[in-house]
Amino acid sequence: MLSDSSLQAANEFARHRGPDRTTVRRMKDGHGRELSFLHNLLDISGFGSSQPIIHEAGGQQFVALFNGEIYNFREFGSFASDTECLLPAYRRFGPTTASKLDGEFAIVIYDPEKQSLLIFSDPFLTKPIYLGTSGSSADFGVATCASSLMAIGLNNVKMAEPNTAYEIHFQPNGQAIEKLSNVTDFCLNQRVCNYDDWTTAFLESVRKRACHGAHRPVVFLSSGYDSGAICLALNLQGIEYDTFSIEAGEERRILNQRIRMNRAASCGTAFRVQGLTAVDLDRMTSDIQRNVEAFLYQHEDQPGVVTTLQADGGALGANFLAELARKNARLVNLSGAGADEILSDYGFAGNKFYYHSEFGGLFPDQLETIFPWKKFYGDTQRSYLFKDEFILGRHGIEGRYPFLDRSLVQQFLWLSAALKNRTYKAPLEHFLSMHGYPFEPMKKRGFAPRRVNESLLARLRARFAW
Repeated sequence: MLSDSSLQAANEFARHRGPDRTTVRRMKDGHGRELSFLHNLLDISGFGSSQPIIHEAGGQQFVALFNGEIYNFREFGSFASDTECLLPAYRRFGPTTASKLDGEFAIVIYDPEKQSLLIFSDPFLTKPIYLGTSGSSADFGVATCASSLMAIGLNNVKMAEPNTAYEIHFQPNGQAIEKLSNVTDFCLNQRVCNYDDWTTAFLESVRKRACHGAHRPVVFLSSGYDSGAICLALNLQGIEYDTFSIEAGEERRILNQRIRMNRAASCGTAFRVQGLTAVDLDRMTSDIQRNVEAFLYQHEDQPGVVTTLQADGGALGANFLAELARKNARLVNLSGAGADEILSDYGFAGNKFYYHSEFGGLFPDQLETIFPWKKFYGDTQRSYLFKDEFILGRHGIEGRYPFLDRSLVQQFLWLSAALKNRTYKAPLEHFLSMHGYPFEPMKKRGFAPRRVNESLLARLRARFAW
């Protein structure tokens, strides 16, 4: 049995994700082996649903752990929160449960009748899942943080694969790990010749993420396409929200115009920081080293160069904004993660904006020749999703990802190659242009949070006629 001290050590980083309550439940499986379930609660719904969830059926106890949000939970019955629908949905759909759920989620279910542990996620694995084993055939673990599994002595720890469900069969002398069918099978027929359905799906994706639970959302607003499109979608639907921005590195004219338009619509407060000082950056770096799960990015920024969270300016800036958001009781973040990976591959017309781009955003007439491209599930998709999850989680903030909505992604895949290739991030440019929302055409800016010496910059511009 895992001791309280072992579980406490395993929970060192994960505990930040659920600051409202930590619950531990222990039981035995049908072979007499110990099962330990630990959950950290972040109460977004306002119902404070305790986990692990336990249902009695036929004299046996089904157990579930859940991280994330399910937007269509009312399709499964009259439930007050998404947590309550999980075990009834599993009892109805079994191994295909994940394909019925709409949201960002990681779910673990113990089925005593099958003597199995089922592990489900959304297609893009937006919520981190790691699996671990050791030299002992009886030992197995699943956790949000790889460090949690290592802390309890599991030395073979691997990230779960996106678009994959698992069933762990508990046997008298160990366990067998089985991969189930894909969570989602996307259709690759590029048959749609306008952006209307994509736009409708995008508005709905933002709406359901913004309106789920008891907290008004926040957007980390930049001058780029992705966060701007999220704000525009909120404005058009009259959904209240707030923004947080770091001005350094942004096109300030665009940012200022956006903030004025947002405030005239449904944005409440627009928090603005000029930039991070060297002291700020040092403090953010130290905070990540002490309080955030160690994570090595899954892509190369340059040949052989792989970044860590504390070495990435985007992670440092996100950590600063997340800290500020938490201090202002903002607990839900609508993130632009996934837009670059799905809509552009960090390029346009075959021109790669970054070394790690695979095909420079030039989509072929036969989409199956590249699908799934490396960023669709992995590479920078994996790096930046888990960056958001670990940084936001450190401050007890939930990340939601409108651009990775299953229906929205399918609408993009259905667009004709000509529409995909019309311009950079073509559906987004169409959406922004249609509503007169300011953006920089054909521009991809990296996040640079360091404060600029404005007087020095002005002198240099005057001297060199920038």
